[in-house]
Amino acid sequence: MDYQPKGVEFFYIYKPLAHPEYNNYVSPFTIQERLMHIMEAKRRLGSSITWLADTMDNKYHKAMGQTPNSELVVDPDGVVVARRAWSSPSELRKDLERFVGPVDNPTKVSDLDLPQQPPIGTVAKGIVERVERPDGSLPMMIEPIMETSRTPFYAKLRAEGTPELYQTGRGTMYIGFHLDPLYRVHWNNEAPALQYEITAAEGVTISPAKGTGAHPEEKADADPREFLLEVDVDKPGQDFNLMVKYYACDDALTFCVPVKQEYQVTLARDTSHDWSITTNADGTINRRRRPGQGRPRPLNQND
Repeated sequence: MDYQPKGVEFFYIYKPLAHPEYNNYVSPFTIQERLMHIMEAKRRLGSSITWLADTMDNKYHKAMGQTPNSELVVDPDGVVVARRAWSSPSELRKDLERFVGPVDNPTKVSDLDLPQQPPIGTVAKGIVERVERPDGSLPMMIEPIMETSRTPFYAKLRAEGTPELYQTGRGTMYIGFHLDPLYRVHWNNEAPALQYEITAAEGVTISPAKGTGAHPEEKADADPREFLLEVDVDKPGQDFNLMVKYYACDDALTFCVPVKQEYQVTLARDTSHDWSITTNADGTINRRRRPGQGRPRPLNQND
């Protein structure tokens, strides 16, 4: 290299969540929610490194080959001089020594003393038993229909399908409505329980097409409302409409509103996200194997 830059600038880049629910994050639906996630990540990590947000159509993520934890080094002329699909601090240090030069006293993680903060608190969890998703299920394509709702999507749909559903059009589908902790809301169990209703075209059979969520005796909780459905379609990749009704109350008890929202769901794999996880009420994580793989690698802070 014939240039000698005076220093190095570091950036975090927010891409789609590789593993929804990890660290209590729910996949955002708008760029404003991605920016809210960035603010929460800065608060929790205590880092002063600048964040950049990918667009909602994930242009950067796609350009990087949809890798979950990639990193790259760009020279002052905008040329990518090093790139890897999985972040490696040791290899990155070698890159920087090669392009910029070594330093006398490399910074260690233990030197940083970052003021990390706990996750956003909420009302009780562990009230409603979690649904056991089928092994190998992976995220499905969903599109929130924003124009039908004037309120934020306080509870966000997560849909997953089994490999045979994606391949043959017949299999099991998981749908779960997960409260977004960014909005600090909970279920009001003194109001009617969450209800969903599916409207599908001819040739698409989904059962049950209607459902009602758990309605525990506790006045409030923040557990997801989850369902398993059986799907049989003429051909894979067809779509359907899903409508959901629920009551959302903020944790500060300043509002409690009825909400009606809609989604278009496509019975096809959403490759922007990888296998999701289940977080227990005590913060522990249940990990599941991806289809066709052995033991999954450990999750880390960068996922």
